[in-house]
Amino acid sequence: MAKAGPPSADSDSNTVMADGQPLDLRNRHLAALLAWLVPGAGHFYQRRYFKSAVFSICILSSFALGMLMAGGRCVYASWDQTEKRWQYVLQAGIGLPAMPAAIQAWRIRSGEPPLWSENFMTAPRSTRDLDDFNRKTASGFDMGTLYTMVAGLLNVLVIFDALAGPLPPPLPKKRQPEGDTT
Repeated sequence: MAKAGPPSADSDSNTVMADGQPLDLRNRHLAALLAWLVPGAGHFYQRRYFKSAVFSICILSSFALGMLMAGGRCVYASWDQTEKRWQYVLQAGIGLPAMPAAIQAWRIRSGEPPLWSENFMTAPRSTRDLDDFNRKTASGFDMGTLYTMVAGLLNVLVIFDALAGPLPPPLPKKRQPEGDTT
């Protein structure tokens, strides 16, 4: 007969030990996907509500603040002669909030009009337009880009936490006396 009691970390791939207690991460891969789509959603799915709220509020407010600083123009996908927008790769770490930029870029590359306003998450048409973005917002364009990139990178850490669970604190190593090789 099986022994009843709390599950061990070895008995279930979705259960990890956190602070000496088993923590059920439910379906870890689904939680990671949800965490990428909407910051905090993976933790909410795992019933880790406090972390969900903290992550959601902090990451989404950083992203929104960056967009506000740049007048909504700092998140766009572009990889052409005008600009290689590598920053979008980092911004895309936030998931759905950055997806309209990819959709806009895809539609414009396909020869279709933007789905939303031409000023919403669309790449500048020339380097002159990019200069205008910078001039109109002063340093807001650069700071907005930075805030949205940091939000995306922070969400990558949140995704990892949803997938793997909290990392255990490191155990102190016992010091061996010098010269002892055992």
